[in-house]
Amino acid sequence: MYDVLFALTLIFGIAAVLLVVAAQRSLPVIPFYLLAGVLVGVVIDESQLLDLAQWGVAFLVFLFGIHVDLGAVRSTGRISVAVSIVQVAVVGGLAVGAGLVFGLDATNAVYLGVAAALSSSLVATSYLDSAADTRPTYARLAESIHFTEDVLGVLIVLSLSAFVYAATPAVEQFAAAGGILALALIIRYAVFHRLTARLRGDSEVMMLIGIAFVVGFIALAEAATLSIVVGAFAAGIAVADDYPHSLELVDTVDDLEDFFSPIFFVTLGALLTLPGLESIGYTLVLLVAIVVLNPLLAAALLLRTGFDGRTAVLTGLTLDQVSIFSLFIAIEALAAEQIAAPVFEAIILTAAITMLLAASTGRHAESINRWLRERGVVSALGESVGKRTQVSDDLSNHVIVVDFEHGGRELVDSSTAHERERPLLVIEDNPALYDEIREACENYVYGDVLNEQVWKQAQLEEAALVVALTPRQARAKAVAGLETDVPRIVRVDTTEQAAECSERGASGVIYPDVLAAERVGDDLVAVLEGEISREEFVERGHDRERAEMGSE
Repeated sequence: MYDVLFALTLIFGIAAVLLVVAAQRSLPVIPFYLLAGVLVGVVIDESQLLDLAQWGVAFLVFLFGIHVDLGAVRSTGRISVAVSIVQVAVVGGLAVGAGLVFGLDATNAVYLGVAAALSSSLVATSYLDSAADTRPTYARLAESIHFTEDVLGVLIVLSLSAFVYAATPAVEQFAAAGGILALALIIRYAVFHRLTARLRGDSEVMMLIGIAFVVGFIALAEAATLSIVVGAFAAGIAVADDYPHSLELVDTVDDLEDFFSPIFFVTLGALLTLPGLESIGYTLVLLVAIVVLNPLLAAALLLRTGFDGRTAVLTGLTLDQVSIFSLFIAIEALAAEQIAAPVFEAIILTAAITMLLAASTGRHAESINRWLRERGVVSALGESVGKRTQVSDDLSNHVIVVDFEHGGRELVDSSTAHERERPLLVIEDNPALYDEIREACENYVYGDVLNEQVWKQAQLEEAALVVALTPRQARAKAVAGLETDVPRIVRVDTTEQAAECSERGASGVIYPDVLAAERVGDDLVAVLEGEISREEFVERGHDRERAEMGSE
């Protein structure tokens, strides 16, 4: 017990000192966690580090499971499963082949392939969190793909435990794991709702319930001689985010992330060693597979299934880091003396590098998407415009509505009900809405607003007005910055966003949190009916913008 407490004290003490430096200079925290780990690794024994890392991974897997929106996973299930399986099979197969070419035995080549193929559910999803009603399509897809790859990670952990680490094959472990997962689903659908409804949001009790679930399921896994990560994954599924009952649980258990994230990253840094030439070679293979092949292959597959370029690229960029399941597998293999030291060192080094890169790509994903589009990479991957497009040949003097999901639907319904003379055209990039749009709209274009071909299909230069109702600022800014004389109205949430969009060329802005919905709707309807001119509509928008800025 003393050794564990000493290790934790050292981890949090050194990390706290370094994080003070990071906070003062507004720097990202992950590099400082890794640096703290390098310092801690000099003092703490490797066996203790491995134990702490395993428990850190297990609890983080549980925390990811809590946040999984199973409804969103079901809505994109077929696509995400197909993309995940193909991506894991292709990239993993290539990495296994590279390992065999480098002279690794089959087992170590598989470890290399697993590390290359599986992506993390930790760093990627940390920048996908947003309000449920404004979550972009790529965030839902990414979560679903990560969930699928986590399931594959559980199966790989079980397979290694049953056939590699065991003296004799232990197929019954799959049955035990299936039973634990079935119990988790029963609790989720038959027990958890009733339990949380009775507690009425008591935060302290909810936290205790969350901890009890994860500890209980880990204990079940241990009793069944399964890996603790299997129990942690099942516990997360048992209490997965299900509005509104588990909001309090998510809010309170999130505090545990602040405890286990430092443990995970610091122990990861502590496991780093000075690599040899062989380890560097394996690291390069993993970096090419993870940073280049995984995002590009996932994006290409999503484009083939009908998604637009932006959604495909942004989803692919969430696959550019080593999975925490891969790390867990490598740590278990090292403890079982089943993995070669250079392969283990390469996996740890690649994990540290890619998690640093992932934090950066998450912040600059939109810029990366634009860079790839400008250089023709997105087109080369298979993006096409026109397959899901219907535009009348004589369409002119129309209103282009960007985003059917967040306000466009109501505008189309109003236009249809009142038989407006001014036609509407909808631009949308969510394929799940395609059938509804096709039934509700006479004119529509499916695609990314950053794609010039989308605007050509929408006959932008013949339009009377563009209204961007999207809550996603990247799309609003793209609309505001269009090189056209057609007036453009965009939705904003802050005065800073309003000023930026105005500088880009927006004619006016809509504040949904400030303006009453009736006023916005009345103005738009008045434009459609010809009761006010476009200039009057724009001036009203400017008046509201000035009034809001003056009130701050």
